[in-house]
Amino acid sequence: MVIDVHSHDFPDAIVTRAMSGMCRMTEGLLWPSGDGSLTNHLDHMERAGVDMAVTCPIATKPSQFDVIFRRACAIREGRLGERARRMLVPFASVHPDDPDVERHLRMIAAAGIKGIKFHPYYQDFSLVEERSIRMFGIIADLGLVVQCHGGGDISWKTLSGMCGPAEVEALMRKCPTLKFIAAHLGGCFRNLPHSVDRLLDLGVYIDTSVLHRRWFYDEEMRLLRSWPTERLLFATDFPWVHYPEAIAWVKSVRAQEDLPAVLGGNACRLLGL
Repeated sequence: MVIDVHSHDFPDAIVTRAMSGMCRMTEGLLWPSGDGSLTNHLDHMERAGVDMAVTCPIATKPSQFDVIFRRACAIREGRLGERARRMLVPFASVHPDDPDVERHLRMIAAAGIKGIKFHPYYQDFSLVEERSIRMFGIIADLGLVVQCHGGGDISWKTLSGMCGPAEVEALMRKCPTLKFIAAHLGGCFRNLPHSVDRLLDLGVYIDTSVLHRRWFYDEEMRLLRSWPTERLLFATDFPWVHYPEAIAWVKSVRAQEDLPAVLGGNACRLLGL
């Protein structure tokens, strides 16, 4: 089984605007392999033999909780089609500035949604702020999985120190039972080599959703080759990486005996699938 723990698609009403905006932010450094729509996402998955994918919306302001939560519930309940119900694991998102954040987190857990996506650059917060520690403590108590952007971001050239390996380490020492996925190989981009190694003993998962392999290639290859098998999760950040390319990259580096766990088994266990 192949499970992508980090992907994106958008409601039809906003997909064109969302995709064009993100392409502009990357200043031509990234071009999508899909059009950002749910149907196109499912088509790409089927052609590549990807069985399931976690969809990762981001609440860039508190008021977006409702629409994101309703869409996640619609996917789970089959109201956006049987293929989406069967193939997608929808995450929700909350904004740290949300005055009702605790109630909204409990709504997510009660609805059976598996986890929550965060991107501190888009949401303007650091993992180690006092409000963050409290919020993540609630998430840990609820048993929800966190999928969080890690390291630098090519769309935010002047920001750092919000969600790199040092911040993830500090958060996990405060919330040691948190189920945390540090995206983009733990956030090695724009961090010193071996920075991600500080997370080895903290139960953190890292995912393989690397967009810029040739920019930080040696460290990315080292992490993909050496990270403990049980803590490595296949991911793409689709539509920004083509599924066949992402699968081939993992298969070219990890030992054959590691692949069942990395490509899907670890995600099944973490997400309770």
